[in-house]
Amino acid sequence: MHKVLITGITGFLGSHIAENLIKNNIQVIGLKRKKSDIWRCDGFKDKIQWIDIDEDGLYKKQLIECSFDTIIHGAWIGVESNERDNWIQQTKNIPFLVELLDIAKEVGVGKFIFLGSQAEYGKINGKINENHIAEALVAYGSVKLACLEILKTFCKINEIDWIWLRLFSLFGEKENESWLIPSLIQSMKVDSQKDFTSGKQKYAYLYVKDFAVIINKIIVASVQSGIYNISSNEIRTIKSLIEDIRNHINPDYILNFGALDYRANQSMHIEGDITKISSQIGKIEFTDYSIALQDTLNYYLKK
Repeated sequence: MHKVLITGITGFLGSHIAENLIKNNIQVIGLKRKKSDIWRCDGFKDKIQWIDIDEDGLYKKQLIECSFDTIIHGAWIGVESNERDNWIQQTKNIPFLVELLDIAKEVGVGKFIFLGSQAEYGKINGKINENHIAEALVAYGSVKLACLEILKTFCKINEIDWIWLRLFSLFGEKENESWLIPSLIQSMKVDSQKDFTSGKQKYAYLYVKDFAVIINKIIVASVQSGIYNISSNEIRTIKSLIEDIRNHINPDYILNFGALDYRANQSMHIEGDITKISSQIGKIEFTDYSIALQDTLNYYLKK
């Protein structure tokens, strides 16, 4: 029986991971702040062993007493787009990682899973594998890379398996309201039109519930230490995604494609090659895109 500590459990990704693990009878410890809003975990909050990080020093003692075999580190300061080039904010993530690694050593954790990002690669134009040179363009990606080096060295010295996941585009229920799908739905319910770029960017959109299944498999399987891309294997343009949302929410809504310029260094094709992770956990089964999108949109409409 696995027992897993999740940081960032109250967030979009962490909550979906926790829900999947609990459904599969894996014990979950959730690290949060006292003031954290746990609404994303409401349906299963009583099945999580909660620990508040604010209990200065005490939380470390509590974690060590809990004992667990795996850490999923998803907590991160500065995930919103307007904070991603704030070096002061981003570098605050390093001391917490070091604290967590120290706890991992003390507990005797066997596996440390870190949620990294495609942003570590910098500008991407195509389907790339893990050998693609990482050249981050913003503080967010750069600090992730710094954390990667810390994790690799620490885990090698202390014989802990480390799994670094470079996450590509994800979507699904319980996203932050400012993110693309929830914000578009809100606009389509109250406005009549919106300006966009030409929308020719191609992304491999991964449904968050499929991502949670992948995490479950990584926990259960014997995965070699290393960096792994986590991505859908199907690409579509952002224009087609927005049109699909419009057709479901408000067919009369006017989409002004081409009214805005692309941002500087805009990547036009972002897709991760998942051959490496598939070789470790087996073939990945993806939810049909139209079903995943419809379930996502229905969730926001009911909400």
